Amino acid sequence: MARQSPNVIDLYHGAVDAMSPTLSAVRADQLTAATPCTDWNVQNLITHNIKIADFVLGIILGNNTTNHFEVGEPLPAQGGREAFTAGTVKVLELLKSGNIDRVMETPFGTMPLSSFIMFPTLDIVIHQWDLSKGIGANAAVDAGLVEARYGALQMGAEGGQAQGAFAAEVIVPISATIQDKLLALSGRTPSF
Repeated sequence: MARQSPNVIDLYHGAVDAMSPTLSAVRADQLTAATPCTDWNVQNLITHNIKIADFVLGIILGNNTTNHFEVGEPLPAQGGREAFTAGTVKVLELLKSGNIDRVMETPFGTMPLSSFIMFPTLDIVIHQWDLSKGIGANAAVDAGLVEARYGALQMGAEGGQAQGAFAAEVIVPISATIQDKLLALSGRTPSF
């Protein structure tokens, strides 16, 4: 029997649900803390994750104006977790109500929506770890999310590195956990 691929909407929803407690755990005195995402501190990563939801909405609707790499502004008045949740709820509503196999133009080329949504899912998974490390929280990421994203990243890491989305792969032992392998492939040092 062939192995069933994970439902991309469920994976995105799972990544969002896993990120929420991490965002809730951030204290005001941690916003300037360093993270494994070397160019960004905790506040920058929160802003990026909020903007990713707006970016995804814009791509799906064909009217994107969000630059998710512009992360220098203050957090929204409602708070980081609340703004992240508000944006991701809108994304989930669109995913559930639309044709997930619709082919569309994205910054990564022409592809089905089901393929495109895996980019922000991976982004959330990796940045959950970055934020957890930055605030000194438990950095274990859901094993199912890690496994699903590791296979996909193996196919696209070289392109991500060429575009500057990831640093060069960090070498880890063959016996490393799947989470450490995912992080290393995305240019992170798992022992940060």
